[in-house]
Amino acid sequence: MRRVARSSLFMLLLTASALAVPQAGEELGVATMYVRGDTPDSCRLDVYVAVPYSLLQFAAAERSFLATYRLDVTVRDSVGRRLAAKSLERTLSQRDATIARGASDAADITQTVFTVPPGSYRVEIVVSDKLSNRQWRTDRRAAIPDWSRQQIGVSGVLIVSRIEERNRRYVITPYVGDDISSLGEGFFVFFEAYSPPSRQLWGRCRVLDSNQSVYATSWQQLRTDSTGRVQHFLRIVLPTAKIPQGQYRIAVEVGTDTNRIVATSERRIELRYGVSSSVFTDIGRAIRQLRYIATEAEIDSMLAKPTDAERRAAFEQFWKEHDPTPGTLRNEAFEEYYARIEYANRNFRSYTEGWLTDMGMVYIVLGEPSSVERRINPYDNRSIIIWTYSRLNRRYVFVDNTGFGDYRLSPTTPFFLSEKYRYSGLQ
Repeated sequence: MRRVARSSLFMLLLTASALAVPQAGEELGVATMYVRGDTPDSCRLDVYVAVPYSLLQFAAAERSFLATYRLDVTVRDSVGRRLAAKSLERTLSQRDATIARGASDAADITQTVFTVPPGSYRVEIVVSDKLSNRQWRTDRRAAIPDWSRQQIGVSGVLIVSRIEERNRRYVITPYVGDDISSLGEGFFVFFEAYSPPSRQLWGRCRVLDSNQSVYATSWQQLRTDSTGRVQHFLRIVLPTAKIPQGQYRIAVEVGTDTNRIVATSERRIELRYGVSSSVFTDIGRAIRQLRYIATEAEIDSMLAKPTDAERRAAFEQFWKEHDPTPGTLRNEAFEEYYARIEYANRNFRSYTEGWLTDMGMVYIVLGEPSSVERRINPYDNRSIIIWTYSRLNRRYVFVDNTGFGDYRLSPTTPFFLSEKYRYSGLQ
């Protein structure tokens, strides 16, 4: 991959509007990037935040639906003192009611830029929804070295899902988030390297697990420009079908030759099969979502564990006992179950989360209906949706009693919580 002119690249980063995000779950997507600044004692720190529409509450307005949220990004130093902070308020307009209810992967992307000296920082992100008064918080760490004291240095690491060349400039699409499951066809790793001007270097990118096992490696020869800087992309293709889900790290290493690595920069990534990493972000919520497969006693027992680590261990043991293919890397029942929950959250959200609605309950337990029929009741003009499950010889009727898409099961076609989810491969 050819080098990119510094001025053109970072202008494009600031104006990019179609940034890639992981599939929208109930969590924020965050990515950070830091590079050497224009002066020896300054660095540039970029913070990308993706707010999924599924988190926000939209209200009906004239010919559209509107949502407003506030974003606060705070940079704190190593002892917790506030070094810099920026806030902004965003108002989103969406004409499609289903998208406004979170029935897609749509997300609002922002980029916040700070100029800071070298040092160790904690970046705090707070998103506040104006209509629901809900808040989401997350943070990231950034350890920015003092490159002026290094003969060879390397910047932070940015994952890029797509690169296009337009008018001799590269337009890049950063990937906002840690879960790279959707990047099965590969991705690029962007970084800068620093050394004396016109010096030849070697750059290496590796993907490793906690045991130092290497799953992908890419080498490239580099040469710094007259300012002692080089920008570069390395392509990575992970054998996602052959490696287990879990946490990994990307290590970008730069040296004078292939045998002498001098500078290293890392970032974490996650690989999840079939479901969003949000399942593992809030273990208490993931356990409560077992209501359609587990008994109340099983759920209460898991939630009663004194620590998150013990709750997660009990959760994993539960799914181990429900694994249709024990001894393999994947648990197809787990993947299908939480994929159904994510689908319900995107498509059936009303006054509550989609997995808690009547439609969500039926969909998670029984899966996709054989046919869907929509009607208008001629007596009261209420919208009706009818789901038919041919193989089960069943039909369920949902009625919108409010006119706002809040479909409830008709008493004529009840569904009982005693009926539990079964993996479709065993039915």
